Amino acid sequence: MLLNEQQRQVGKDNFSDALRISRRALLPGLVAAPSAAAFYFGYDRMKGDPVRAALIGTGGQGRSHIDSLNPDYIRLVAISDIRPSNQKKARISLEAKLGSQARDVQLIEDYHKVLDRKDIEMVIVALPLHLHAAASIEAMEKGKHVLCEKLMAKTVADCKKMARAARGTGKLLSIGHQRHYSYLYANALQVVKQKDIVGDVRHIRAFWHRNQTGGGKPGAEKGDFDTWFVKVPAEDKQVDYGKHGYKSLDELVRWRLSSRTGAGLMAELGSHQLDACSILLSAILGGKSGQTHPAHPAAVAGVGVNSYFTDGREVEDHIFLTYEYPNDIVVTYSSLTTNELDTYGEQVMGTRGTLAILSERDVYLFKEKTLKDTRITWTERRISQPVATSTSTVAWTSGAGVQDTLASRGYREEQEHLAYLIRHPGGQPRCNGEVALVDSVVTLVSNLAARERRRIVFKPSWFDVNSDDVPEKG
Repeated sequence: MLLNEQQRQVGKDNFSDALRISRRALLPGLVAAPSAAAFYFGYDRMKGDPVRAALIGTGGQGRSHIDSLNPDYIRLVAISDIRPSNQKKARISLEAKLGSQARDVQLIEDYHKVLDRKDIEMVIVALPLHLHAAASIEAMEKGKHVLCEKLMAKTVADCKKMARAARGTGKLLSIGHQRHYSYLYANALQVVKQKDIVGDVRHIRAFWHRNQTGGGKPGAEKGDFDTWFVKVPAEDKQVDYGKHGYKSLDELVRWRLSSRTGAGLMAELGSHQLDACSILLSAILGGKSGQTHPAHPAAVAGVGVNSYFTDGREVEDHIFLTYEYPNDIVVTYSSLTTNELDTYGEQVMGTRGTLAILSERDVYLFKEKTLKDTRITWTERRISQPVATSTSTVAWTSGAGVQDTLASRGYREEQEHLAYLIRHPGGQPRCNGEVALVDSVVTLVSNLAARERRRIVFKPSWFDVNSDDVPEKG
């Protein structure tokens, strides 16, 4: 969506107006909450000691978890990684986050030894995709609660095993689809469910476009500018990759590009956005306020290609998909690696207006039959109603004066909520194993449809944790 600065401001103001009205009834509860996000996502300040946790995998996602730690909820006591380059970067992140207390966080290369420690209550699993299931299941069987990065697992069969392990052990399993804990998406959900604002929604356009070619530099097809095709760091060249189940150092470092260890663009990028679309559609199709169990599509068709890179990668560099949802709502998704003009986001298109979420940072709202630079008061018939409390609606909608901003990506909130549930038993994470199973089925079946260039109808049994029926062949 191409917008000039004036149009961007108008779109933000329109959204702020609509959100202000939709939030009036919730404002009194915010006064006593530790933060706006905690209030919305249903947890409170910790009553008890922080949860003792370990981080397994300190690559980019793992370090995002370090950066997001709240010491009031979690005390990180150990990290685990087999790559010296990741260990070094993790130490830098720990020192920036924890200061002198960073030296108390122990490095244990063998994650199995981490899971043997009786003093660790919770683990964050941020390993390559093919290891998610084994590490998470072992952790739960050894008495640990688990926050596992997305995608849940590499196969639907493994996803079901993880969800069943959580049931069998009684341990909490949370999967890191951050949109379930994004304050920005929570606010967008509150607006999009109101048909008098957006209207009758028939289409959502989702996209994640990147340029991994250095802007089209000569030789870029060899992967020199692709963040997934990284060079093997010198300090990692002595790692015994075979001991850890890898076929080469390249596979260890570039695991996202291997079909054996990763699942490509849909697992790493598209899963976030189809998750967001399903959450939004659950509201559009009649879900309750705050509901996070996603609607799922009836069918998917698509095309995936290796049309640019010649670096030997085994996953697609471009993917295009069309999803059929209930009520004949259609969602389209594209992921590019050669053009970044659109960046990434979702556009919800209704008969009365369009809501656009861009880069997990900005939300715009535009009314149909008006120019994009026309300022609109979206809820004229309700705007004159008195506010139920003197709490500032500006603070609620802008994030000013509260701990959370609309740009929160949800890492901290998902950590806090799991820790809170460990100390205050009785609830479930918003994206538990059974919710995340839906995201995984959609993602992995999308890969099948794109690679085989065909339409696939989703079977209800694939989404059923109690069924052994799975979409993967063999």
